[in-house]
Amino acid sequence: VITISRQTGCGARGIAWILCDELNKRKPSDKNKWKYINREILQESAGQLNLDPGAVEKIIADKDRGIMDQIVGALSTHSYKSDQKILNTIHDVIRQFGTHGNVIIIGRGGASICSDIKLSLHVKLVAPEPWRIAEIARRLDFSKAYATEYVHNRDEERELLVSKLFGKKPDSTTYDIQMNCSRFTEKEIADSILQIASVKGII
Repeated sequence: VITISRQTGCGARGIAWILCDELNKRKPSDKNKWKYINREILQESAGQLNLDPGAVEKIIADKDRGIMDQIVGALSTHSYKSDQKILNTIHDVIRQFGTHGNVIIIGRGGASICSDIKLSLHVKLVAPEPWRIAEIARRLDFSKAYATEYVHNRDEERELLVSKLFGKKPDSTTYDIQMNCSRFTEKEIADSILQIASVKGII
């Protein structure tokens, strides 16, 4: 398993796609092909909870939900799902993907959840904030002001998810390597990850 965490504006999907393509070329087989997942985690979690994926995502991003949810949950109908149940399900789904293997997990606290898996590599993508804002403005055709707000909000949401899952802010020591996206192309980053994965015996 390879996990990729990233700051907003640091594109992980392109890197994950390159990794999967290269890994599957090295071992061409229809069985146990490498794949990457991101939103699939929310969809799988929502399916297990019989909830809409959008509802799960909204709960994750809600900063004001907490102990009151547990109280309301005790008084409400059986269809109500508490924050903790949703977070536990997301945790379990990510763990299942990681344990199954041959997967690249993008975000969702994957590094922390899969840190004890022996054949694993955990990558953090970073870049200076001005570069990330410019990337978001370019990619999504946002104004600089809106892109700045977007980057700040998304970074906060991602940190909040990990804090909710583990009860603390993300710890940089969770990651094996950290790469600056402003200094390397996606291909260069993917090639570096492949080399390190090879050294660790993952591939």
